[in-house]
Amino acid sequence: MHEKEIEIRWRDCDAYGHVNNAVYLTYLEEVRDEWLERTLGSSSSPWDFVLARVAIDFRSELVQDHDV
Repeated sequence: MHEKEIEIRWRDCDAYGHVNNAVYLTYLEEVRDEWLERTLGSSSSPWDFVLARVAIDFRSELVQDHDV
């Protein structure tokens, strides 16, 4: 398991103050990139992989105050 604290930015939220569903994928990208770099090491050549599918089961809303 890999964990990373990500600050919720104001632009990540919709008019209701909830983190937009599409932003979760951006958060996942940040964590995945960090995990790949730690696991495979940094390299001058890009990694060859294709992310074919992502599924997210949303359990509850996430708001900017949750990062405090």
